[in-house]
Amino acid sequence: MEIQKLVRGNTVLEWSLVVASVFLLVSPVLSQNNDLFPVPASYRVEGVPPILNSEVSKLFYEPSEIRSNLIWDADQKNRRLLVTDETSNVYLLQAPLSKPMKLTENGVPHSVRISPDGRSFIFTSDHEDPDNFQLYLYDFEDRSINKAASLTGKDESIESAVWGRKGEKVYYTKIDYESKISKLCQSVALGETCFKVDLKGIWYVLDADEKRVLLKHWKSSSNQSLYSYEFATNELATVEDKGNSSKGGLAGGYVVYSSDGTDLCKGRSCLVSFDLKSHRAEALNLPRDLASIHDFKLSPGFDNLLIQETRDGVDRLRVFKFKKGRVGKERPPFIKGSFVIWNTRWLGNDEVIYTIENNGKPASIKSFNLTTGTATDWTKEKLPEALDGKVDPPEIIKWNSFDKKEISGYIVRPRTGARRQPVLIRVHGGPQLLDRPVFNSNDTTLASQLGIAIIHTNIRGSSGFGSEFMNADDREKREHAVKDIRALLDWVEKQEDLDPNQIYLRGESYGGFVVLSAAMFEPSRIKAVIAESPIVSIRRYLSQSWVDDFAKIEYGDPKDEALMVKLDALSPLNNADRWNKIPLLLTRGQRDGRIPEADVVDLKNQLQKQNTEVWYIYSTEDGHGFGGRYTFASIYKFLKTQIEQRRK
Repeated sequence: MEIQKLVRGNTVLEWSLVVASVFLLVSPVLSQNNDLFPVPASYRVEGVPPILNSEVSKLFYEPSEIRSNLIWDADQKNRRLLVTDETSNVYLLQAPLSKPMKLTENGVPHSVRISPDGRSFIFTSDHEDPDNFQLYLYDFEDRSINKAASLTGKDESIESAVWGRKGEKVYYTKIDYESKISKLCQSVALGETCFKVDLKGIWYVLDADEKRVLLKHWKSSSNQSLYSYEFATNELATVEDKGNSSKGGLAGGYVVYSSDGTDLCKGRSCLVSFDLKSHRAEALNLPRDLASIHDFKLSPGFDNLLIQETRDGVDRLRVFKFKKGRVGKERPPFIKGSFVIWNTRWLGNDEVIYTIENNGKPASIKSFNLTTGTATDWTKEKLPEALDGKVDPPEIIKWNSFDKKEISGYIVRPRTGARRQPVLIRVHGGPQLLDRPVFNSNDTTLASQLGIAIIHTNIRGSSGFGSEFMNADDREKREHAVKDIRALLDWVEKQEDLDPNQIYLRGESYGGFVVLSAAMFEPSRIKAVIAESPIVSIRRYLSQSWVDDFAKIEYGDPKDEALMVKLDALSPLNNADRWNKIPLLLTRGQRDGRIPEADVVDLKNQLQKQNTEVWYIYSTEDGHGFGGRYTFASIYKFLKTQIEQRRK
């Protein structure tokens, strides 16, 4: 269950983590009366030397010095937006460049949907229960917030909800993670009714019209199927039950959906049009140069198709004419440069609105009118002078792993002019996530202050490269992901502007496992490791009572002893004697329900007994993954210490 909750809603999750880290870094500089940077009362630290305010005050900024916004949803009726700011609450933006008005402050929503009539919006949030999402309705007229549905199960959660076409009904699924059963329900004027349809497993709603609801059955990140539930007949009909279909929408008499791993797509990811009358499916005739389809949206009148194309983590928007389930002529491109694009929407039948950012530019919102060719700024980003222009635009890098599989990532280079720059390699968690070059004040600060180049990786197992790539690290192939990082070390050694004698690793959760394992196999080439809330033993990880089918598909069946023995050889907990005293910064939250605490503490103790330099940060009030001023200051000092020691 916990792993499932980690990977669901990746787009919003990825953004929420980014803006949370930005917010935590824009705190006022602490008082200089005492030059010791304080350790939070909820932290217990070991091996971390005293940190001085005078050392780290330059890392932090006033909240007003950084401005970034992301679209939550677009109100087509009134041509206005719901947007985020650095706190990720919901704000109303009435017009381009107007001042946003705050509507909510109860924590970060999971999803937000404005009603077609523009009178209200729904949102899901876990602010009342950190493990489960509730559904809420916000009324614009009286500015009230009410629960739109009831939860009765012990571990029941509402993670997806959509409006009917008229804006009178809300459709959603209630997922009971304990019984592994979902219920399809509707809410009308805050009154709930559930349909009598059998939905075993985890199901989401994707779209609804007057006749039906489009549903997705989630089995794993690489195995998702689509179905339509017909109101008149109370029947569940198959749209696609082969391969992986993660996104879909209703377009009159058609379903348009993304597909991967089916005969229709001929080994590629593609979009498919499904005729609801004839039940015939046909792959859309899209250009062969189209890379991975990250997202797509049909215009309100179903006559334009917007595709968000992702190539190695960088996005492009492409718009095509669309009529009766078929693709027509492509519109001219309207975005130049290398950007990550978030939460595209249609403001009208011919106006697209979107958020763009990259590693050197915070998120801002823009729209483009296809008919007039007019671009409009809805928000403007803002950076403190100390961060402005300090890093180069994102540069995609690629390298071949041990089996000739091409692996990619991107590099953040500081504009220091140094001939040989130290290197920090970052590995994301998940593992089925995609690391994209979004703005990150942590990266910009570390790069500019330490002169360090930061490489973000999308090793095998990452999303965005097709199902085969996503599954290429499953079970007995786990070592192959570690080998991808080892192959990257070879690539670094060939770069004239990077220092192969100063390579550091950083990873969180599953990424923490990969960097710890890679260091274990490369004790001479890796100079230090930062592991945040890491998995340290896959066998012990799988021994927990909550472990579900997803975890077993990804990591293996804990009853398969031969596999577990093979994975033991990769796990840092079982191989501390091979560590070779590489300095380690390790974090752990007491409320982390995903990783066994005893395992992390055991690894720490083993390394300390070997006289390894271990900086350990333990928080009694945090769970799986945490940041904050003290943690970032510690990471900065840890890297600074390692770099300076090797420059002597």
